[in-house]
Order: sequence, then structure tokens, then C-alpha cells
Amino acid sequence: MSKRERALLGTTWTDRPPRKAFFYNVTVRLSGQTGAEENSVRLSISARVSMACALVILLSMMLLAIGLSVANEIHYANQRVTLLSQALQTEDQHDQAQRNLRLNVGEATRDAEHGAPVSASRWAGLWQQAADFERLSSSMTTLCLRSEAGTASIAIRETRRAAVAFVHQSRSLISTARTNPARLKAAMPQFLSSLRKLETSRSSARELLATEIGLAAERNGRESRQNIIAVLLGGFAIVALIFAMTIWLRRQLLIPITVIAERLREFKLGGGDGEVPGLKRADELGDLARGLFAYHAAVNDRRAAERRAEFLAHHDMLTGLANRLLFESRLAHELSRSERTGDTVAVLAIDLDGFKAINDQLGHAGGDRALKQAAELLSGCVRSDDLVARIGGDEFAIIQVAHAQPAAAEALIARVFKALSASTDEIHIQMSIGVALSEPKQTGEELHELADLALYRAKADGRNTARFFNEHLKQEESVRRRLARDLEEAFSTKQLHLAYQPIANAASMTIVGYEALLRWDHPTLGEIPPHIFIPVAEATGLIPSIGSWVIDQALAEASTWDQSLSLAINLSPLQFRSNGLAAEIVNAAHAWDVPLSRLELEVTESATLLGQQRGNVLRTLSTLQAVGVRIVMDDFGTGHSSLRNLKDFSFDKLKLDRSFIAEMLDQPSSASIVKATIGLGKSLGLTIVAEGVESEGQLERLRQWGCNQVQGYYIGHPAKFGAATIRTMPKYDLADRQYH
Repeated sequence: MSKRERALLGTTWTDRPPRKAFFYNVTVRLSGQTGAEENSVRLSISARVSMACALVILLSMMLLAIGLSVANEIHYANQRVTLLSQALQTEDQHDQAQRNLRLNVGEATRDAEHGAPVSASRWAGLWQQAADFERLSSSMTTLCLRSEAGTASIAIRETRRAAVAFVHQSRSLISTARTNPARLKAAMPQFLSSLRKLETSRSSARELLATEIGLAAERNGRESRQNIIAVLLGGFAIVALIFAMTIWLRRQLLIPITVIAERLREFKLGGGDGEVPGLKRADELGDLARGLFAYHAAVNDRRAAERRAEFLAHHDMLTGLANRLLFESRLAHELSRSERTGDTVAVLAIDLDGFKAINDQLGHAGGDRALKQAAELLSGCVRSDDLVARIGGDEFAIIQVAHAQPAAAEALIARVFKALSASTDEIHIQMSIGVALSEPKQTGEELHELADLALYRAKADGRNTARFFNEHLKQEESVRRRLARDLEEAFSTKQLHLAYQPIANAASMTIVGYEALLRWDHPTLGEIPPHIFIPVAEATGLIPSIGSWVIDQALAEASTWDQSLSLAINLSPLQFRSNGLAAEIVNAAHAWDVPLSRLELEVTESATLLGQQRGNVLRTLSTLQAVGVRIVMDDFGTGHSSLRNLKDFSFDKLKLDRSFIAEMLDQPSSASIVKATIGLGKSLGLTIVAEGVESEGQLERLRQWGCNQVQGYYIGHPAKFGAATIRTMPKYDLADRQYH
């Protein structure tokens, strides 16, 4: 994978661990949790929150209990003060009752002592008043005070006993005054003594009650302050706990959840490089964090796969360059933009010269290395904003946008050829380049086609060179398009015809057969050479129909010849795309009653024999050869794998290319090739035909080397023969060099 591809497919999460380690860690973490849970109780977030809430509730209940206790103590303290106050009020009431009793008894006894009459009702009232006082004193209850209040209780009980004694003395004094007033003076000291004891005990009780009330109030205030402080401390503890819980929830739950939510939003927007908190936590949030981490990894994997799919959709996997789809899209964009900017778009169509020879010599691995080498070389010569693309096979293209054109394109071409010449790589490569410059309102397809035309011209001019599409090529293209339009009409209006060129025995110069050659008489342009209109027919898709017509027409002509004459027909590589070619030829021969042994089919060392159709071509030729048709390799020596073709298929004839024949008298290398080829053919048992023989010197030299058959202008020009002309085998007269 190229650096460019690796950059495009690079992950965006820079801090994430290696994928293998990540999945290992996550797997260990997730799978290890079960064992950890078996060994120790896992406290989940909900459990911890529940425990914290239970603690708050417990503290609140404790604080409520403290409050109730404080309230109860305050109630008891208030009740104690109330009871003490009531006791003090009771003592005041008793003191008032005692005073009234004492005054009434004193007044009644004085009256009795002085002899004043005292009514029975008055004595009864005094007796009743004493009974009431006794009842009042006896109905008083002792307060249930704490130990520190025992003194007041004792004083009150003493007051009660003193009151009972006072009532007893009062009744005794009343009885004495009623029955024996003279004894009052003697009984009075006891009465006064009981009165003094009562008043003394009551005074003491009242003082003690007052003291107890003061102490109780003071103690109540002190305990109230203590209880209030305890309640406040409890409340503060609860508030502190709630605050601590809030901080804990914020740090341990809310903030991580917020961060995780933020990471999820970032994932949705295509980001998410930040750290995910809580990966090591053994609770639900840790599970969520690890799940998010795993989700992020899965999302990154998916995005990486999408980026890779996007890259594969627009780039060539072997070289890492843009493919045809991206090239066409970029070219359309640059052409549209150039209309606004005024720049000129240059398209450079590039082919590797001799690439098939590299494939044959080094295999597909060597061919791949050559393509990568070419891609690196071209990428090193362009600017950063230029686009280098691999269109297919060994075809490359460059899009260059510049204001100064064609100077920028010429500079780029110079850099490319300089890099080619300076290359020290294992595989030596050469390139042919065709350049076309954009014009207003021109489409990308049109511009690329013009660059291809310039490329074809560069190859035709010797390869390893560059050509710009110019006015001359534009005229040629205009003619080609016209021919493409006219050729279909020419076929339907019978402007095409066949001419036949003789093939002679080299030794006897006897005509042994004719080669059918297709000719086109254009009504305005005159005769169009085959090397001009045959490629047009192939490009327009007319070659299958024209080829079928040639086969039928030639067999029709051959049916009128002498049975000893052979008929040679050239087959276009495109005709082999039809699976029914062999059946078509055999049926046509049978229809015209021409023996298949008279038929010779000439095939070239073209891409058809070397490319993906090779197997189909060889099967078709084998089928025809099996029924008696002779198969001829045409233009031998100009292809890239001639010897391989001889190894893979048993041809019947070899036709030496005219270029070797034309140079063999002047160039020793060509002569050596011709001589060696003739020797090779003889060793393989093949008939050797030399085409392009145009002089007696060439003929004599070929005879010396043992060439079997000759063909060329020296033997005869292609002609449109009638049936009567070639019914008999003509003889060649060496004296006047004519056929008779």
C-alpha cells in the first residue's frame, strides 16, 4: 500500500492502543469480571447510591429521634417547672386557708374566753373550716421529681404533717373553747406551737420550691442549648453527607456520564479522539465506558473500511494512483473551473513502450514492478496539484492545469524523459506521450481522445517520444471522423471491393495463390488505403460485418479459379471475438464449393494473440486447421512473442514482414534476421513467404537462402481480376519478366 493510501486510510484516534491489544484488554476485562464477581461482591453504582441514601435516611431518623428526645426533655422540664409552680401556688392557697382558720379560731376562742356568746353554728362553721383545711392538706400529692428535687418533696411532706398537726390542735382548741373556755389559756401554747411548726415548714417548702423552680429553669435552658447544639450538629452532619454525596455523584457519575455523552456526540460528528473515562471501573459505568470504547473502535473500523472502499473506488490498488473514475471526475471539474479562471487544462496520455515484452520476459510480477516504477516516476515529476492516474493496463494519464500552456506541459515532459534517462532501476522502461490542450466548451472525453490521438502519433513516430495534438492531427482526426461516417454508407452502397495480389513459388515463379485485399474507392476522396480505413472499421464496430462480406466475396471469386490456386484471407483480431467464426468460414466454403485445403487464413501477432482472448483465438485456429484450413502467421518478426506463438501453435506458413525485406540488402542485421527466420521455418517444417519483394536482387537473395514463396510488386500488384483472367495458372517469363 502506498504512503498516500496509508495516509488516506489512517485512523483518527491517535491515542488508542493497538487494535489487537485493545481487543485483548477489553476481552480480559469483560471476561474477567465474572471471576472477580465470584470472589468479591461487586458494588454497583445503584448499590452504592442506595447505601448512601440509606445512610442519609438513617442519620435523618437518628436526628429525628434526637429531636423527639429533645422535645420530650423540654416537655418534661416544662412540666416539672409547671408542677413546681403549681406546688408553690398550692402552698400559697394552703397558707391563705391556714391564715383564715387561724384568725377565725383565734377570734372565736377570744370571744369564748371573754364570755361572749358563740353560737353553735359558728362553732360548727369553725369545725367545718378545720375539716376542709385538713382535707385540703391531705389531698395534696407528692411531685415525682428527680433526685435533685427530693429536698422540696421532703419539705412538702413535712408541711403536710405539720398541717395535720395544726388541724388537730385547732379542733382541740375549738372543743376546749366550746366546753371549757377556762382551759383555753393552758391549751393555747400547743396550738401556737403547731402553728409555728406549720408556718416554719411551709416557709421552708416555699423557699425550696422557689429554689427548685430557679434550678429547673436554669437546667432547662442549659439542656435546651445542648439539645439544640446536638440537633444542629446532626443537621450539619446530614447536610455534609448530602453535600459529599452530591460531590461523589458529580465526580463518579454525572461528569463521566456527561463526558461519555459528549464522546457519543463527537462520534456522531466523526470526531471522538478524547479519552473515555471509567474504563477501569468495575461497575455499570465502567461497563458503559468499555462498551463505548468498543463501539468507538467498531465505528473507527467501519469508517476505515468506508475510507478504504472510497479509496478503492477511486484509486488503482497496484500503483495507488487515481483510477479512470477519479480521473474523469477531476478532469470535468478542472474544465469547468478553467472557464472561470482562464487557465488551460493539459491532458497527457502515456503508454509504456514494449510493456508486453516486459510481461513476456519477466512475467506478471515483472510487469507489476514496471507499472509501479512508472507510477513512482510520474508522481515524482508532477506538481502537487497535478493528478496522475492509471487508466488501465499500461495506460497512464496526467491532468495539468496552468495559465502558461503549452510551456508547463513541455516542462513536465522534459522532466519525465530526464527521469527516464537517469533511472537506474532494474527494469528499463520507456514511454510515449500524447498531449492535448483544452479549448472552450470542450468535454473531458473529447480532450482525452485528442490526447490519445497524439499518443498514437508518438508511437507511430518511433516511440519514446511525445507529440502534441496540433492542427495537422486535428485535420487527420476530422478525416477519420468523416471516414467513420462514410464507411457505413460505403459498405451498404458497395464502394468496397476486393483486389488480389499473386503469391509465387520463389524458385519457379509459378503463381500458387492470391491474397484477397480489401479496397475502398471513396466517391470524393478516391482510393482509401487499408491501413487508414481498417482501424476506422474496427473502431466503429463494422469490422465483423465487413469481415463476413470479405470471406463470402473472396470464396465466391475463388470458386471460379483453378483448383490448384490457394486463397489467402486476412482476419482482423476483432473477428475472433465471435465464437462462431470457425463455423462461419467452414459454412461459406461449403456454400461456394471451395475445398478448405485451398483456404489460407492470415493472422497477425497482435494483442488478440497475446491478451485475454489468446485461448479463444488458438482454439478457433485449431478447429479450422483440423478441417484442412492452413493458418499463416502474418508480419512475422514485428510482434513481441513470435517464438512463443510458434511454440504454442503449429502454424502452416510464416510471412516475413516487408520491413525486413526492404532493408536486407542494405543492413546486415536485417539480412541476418531474414536468413535466420528462413532457417527457423525450415527446421520447423513451415513454408516461408517473403512479402514486399520489389527487386530482382531481393528475389535472388531469397532464393539463395531457400525462401519458399514470394509476394510483392515485383511479382504483381493487387488487381481486380475477373473469373476468366485467373482460371488457369499463369507462368512467369524470366526473359520479359511477365506472366503468360
